[in-house]
Amino acid sequence: MADKAIPAPATEWIARTGLGARAFVYLAVAWLLALGAVGARPDDGASPGEAFRAIETQLGGRILLVALAAGLFLYALWRFQQAILDTDARGRDAKGMLARLGMMSSGASYLLVGIAAFAVTLGENDRGGSTGGKTAETARWLMEQPYGRWLVALGGMTLMAIGCAQAWRASSGQWKRSLDLSGWAASLTGFIAFAIAGRGMLFLLVGLFLLLGGVTADESDIRGLAATLGWIRGQPFGFLLFLVSAAAIGMYGMYSGVQSLRYTFD
Repeated sequence: MADKAIPAPATEWIARTGLGARAFVYLAVAWLLALGAVGARPDDGASPGEAFRAIETQLGGRILLVALAAGLFLYALWRFQQAILDTDARGRDAKGMLARLGMMSSGASYLLVGIAAFAVTLGENDRGGSTGGKTAETARWLMEQPYGRWLVALGGMTLMAIGCAQAWRASSGQWKRSLDLSGWAASLTGFIAFAIAGRGMLFLLVGLFLLLGGVTADESDIRGLAATLGWIRGQPFGFLLFLVSAAAIGMYGMYSGVQSLRYTFD
């Protein structure tokens, strides 16, 4: 395993704190989806930004958001360390570099989520403007740039590939790597596999909408996670599929919590 630039005890604390923050985000989004399942309009969804705004309205919410943002920044730092220093010994072959690229991408995405959480505390993340979340907003901005539609399409194909990889991780059991699943954690393996596969399917759908928007050059075809969940709800048997999606998101939060408690750093 590669040498660590951060001492091992500090690395473990950073990782566990960051994973705990990620668990909180997924559980908060799942809770909002559950609350909105009965009364929301068919085009409604839920996103981390909406979860942050809901947290802000609670007593001590801004303090909690600052703590949550700090945790997500720590998670991003840990993922960057994994990718750059190869602390998981993935190697420099094609498979290893692809895994490390995924770690870097994960770190970057949660860094943005952490920034969004902090922005809510500053009142800089209001509900005005375009809807659909940061994914859709970024894609629509790219569509206005030279060759932007093809970059959006490429991003969609990449996200679809990530979704397929997540489904493979769930079916192959690769997610069990570096986890201590003894004792009580063993009873959760089926739920975790379902969560990883379900999250992968949501990634696949969001990527498909990005690809469609890039190919057609029509911004209305682009959907982020929240809008994709709303689209799912509007399909035949959509309410059931919406509930299944919400359950997958919540169980992914549970998986992150298990990682926070049971990740092994040997």
